[in-house]
Amino acid sequence: MLLIGEQISKYRKAMQMNQEEFATKIGVSRQAVSKWETDRSYPDLDKLVDICEVFNISINELLYGKAATDGDSSQNTASANTASKNIATARHLRGKRSFAGLYVCTAIVLAMLAFCCTVFVVLLTRNMWQKDEDMAKMARVERVYQQYTKADISFFDSASRKVQQTVWLDIDGIRDGDYVECFTDSEQTGIYIDYYKPILIVPGVLTLLFMLIFILLCMELFKKNRENNWHILVESEGENIDEKE
Repeated sequence: MLLIGEQISKYRKAMQMNQEEFATKIGVSRQAVSKWETDRSYPDLDKLVDICEVFNISINELLYGKAATDGDSSQNTASANTASKNIATARHLRGKRSFAGLYVCTAIVLAMLAFCCTVFVVLLTRNMWQKDEDMAKMARVERVYQQYTKADISFFDSASRKVQQTVWLDIDGIRDGDYVECFTDSEQTGIYIDYYKPILIVPGVLTLLFMLIFILLCMELFKKNRENNWHILVESEGENIDEKE
């Protein structure tokens, strides 16, 4: 395991600080410090820097202890062994953290979010919010793309011109050639539908749900990227020590 927990505990006690005082200085909870010192979790990269500033030591000293300066070969060997173990552990931990699955999930959720958002916006803009019975029309269904989704419908305006648009329908069992009630604007250039409220609510709720999931996935990706950077730093420091020894 990485021995950072033991080092944090040693330097904290040397400065005669309890876990609560130390946690306050670096802006974390006492429980976080306890987990670090028992090697149940590791500090983020920014917190690692803060810890070194509080202890007034380098990251190298925090992770591996002070390098030997008196030429003691046994101490050098122990330091090198410790560095090698930490490098191997860091690489093992990084190997477990595959980002592929998380990126795929994020891409899928983003696609679903875009779809639901598009449906929601279309329904909002094509809904007849203020019905005017004088603007009611019987429109012919020219083509149904999918049941309970969208279709091409058309009607003839007062000048006998054919007006055709693709709209989202909430009528189950609709077929080509059927007639549905719709509404038009004063210029008779647009087709609007009087949607049921649940049809408007469902895509709105799904849009919010997928948006929340997407935000959580992005936060998780950000967290894992920071962890990955932390392990890269651990490897770099360990390799430098190994080369010096």
